[in-house]
Amino acid sequence: MRMKQSRVKTYHLRTRTTTKGAECDTYEVYEDAVPFRGEVWAAGGRVQAELYGERLSYVRNVRIEGSYVITTDREGILHYVYPDGLDIVESDGVCIYVPPDQPPDYKVISIRPVCPLRLECMKL
Repeated sequence: MRMKQSRVKTYHLRTRTTTKGAECDTYEVYEDAVPFRGEVWAAGGRVQAELYGERLSYVRNVRIEGSYVITTDREGILHYVYPDGLDIVESDGVCIYVPPDQPPDYKVISIRPVCPLRLECMKL
């Protein structure tokens, strides 16, 4: 499916890493922002309404253009890797309505491996 170029904008992905603190507590840290071109629209429709219910207004769909390769790491986590270095994993952060130097405002909750790649993101 071809993306409408008038709606394609530059957004930023921030990779999530989990670290342990000095008192053995874990917390999330987001890495530097990596830009990508994509299209964002509000979630809707019967299927997404059944999946997310009242949280539907906090969900956005993101479509990313380009070809990608699906790889796995040692833990069996799927990575969707683009040739330009973009590496997408569930639970990564996406800066949709905030600048890339601030914490992300959305989190990847689902990845649909179709061409182009489609993400479902929920407001943090």
